This record gives sequence, C-alpha cells and structure tokens, in this order.
Amino acid sequence: MKFSAVVGLGAILIGLLVFTSCKGKENEAEVKMDNAAPKIEDKESKPVLDGTAEWPADMFAGVPKFTFGKIERVSKGEEGGMMKFNIYYKDMEKGGIEKYADLLKEAGWRADLNAAAGSGGLVGGEKDNLGLNFMFNGEDGTGMLAVFSVTKN
Repeated sequence: MKFSAVVGLGAILIGLLVFTSCKGKENEAEVKMDNAAPKIEDKESKPVLDGTAEWPADMFAGVPKFTFGKIERVSKGEEGGMMKFNIYYKDMEKGGIEKYADLLKEAGWRADLNAAAGSGGLVGGEKDNLGLNFMFNGEDGTGMLAVFSVTKN
C-alpha cells in the first residue's frame, strides 16, 4: 500500500512540475489589418502570415518564380534559425507543374516530380542550402510551394 501511495504522489508532483513549467510559455501573436491584408506577427519571430497575393520580394535568390497559376496567399517566417516561405496557388494551368520542374532543373536544382495521373503529387527539390516542396492537386488546380533554408551538417 505504501508503494502505490509513493507512486501516486510522484505522478502528481511530476504533473504539477510539467504544468507549471508550461504555464506562461505560450507565444503571443498580434493580428494587424492593413488595407484588408491580414498580418499575424509572433512576438518571438518574424511575421508568420502575410496576406499578400504576390511573389515575395525577399524570396531566396535562385528560386524560379512559379507563373502557371494565381497566388492566393503567402506565409513566411523564421523558425529555429530556418527561414521559410509558403505560397498557396489556385487556378493552376494543366502542365504547369511539369514546366516548373523543368525550370528548376534549368536553374541548377535537383528536382523530382512525383505525380499520380493528373490527380496530384509533389515536386521536391534541393539546391545548395535551399529546399522546396510543391504539393499540388491537379483535379482542382490548387497547390502549395514551400521553400526553406536548410542547415547541412
């Protein structure tokens, strides 16, 4: 009986320790509305969501612009020393993803296209310290291009 009481008390103490160590650690975010473009900022990092519908002016050099669809929104931020961009597309042209894979290769990227008969797929690429993934849905013409810096060991 004493052993189970000690184990129970230990579990309660560990729970309280975890609870108190997590308390107050939430990231606070502030939402700003400028000219109807939402902007969410995290107090500890750069903007998380930038409500623009344009190719980011501060995109990494050497990343070909995807022009085979309309940009719906852009999010960007920094996490753990890694900068990342997520660009969401709609109304993508048929065959546009294949053209983009070719543009990547022409720009010196190692890029692979994995598609499933027009229904969707993924383009993965790597160049120097950059990586990208472009996930797309061929049926509804939507996609998301994620471009990020990577650290090499």
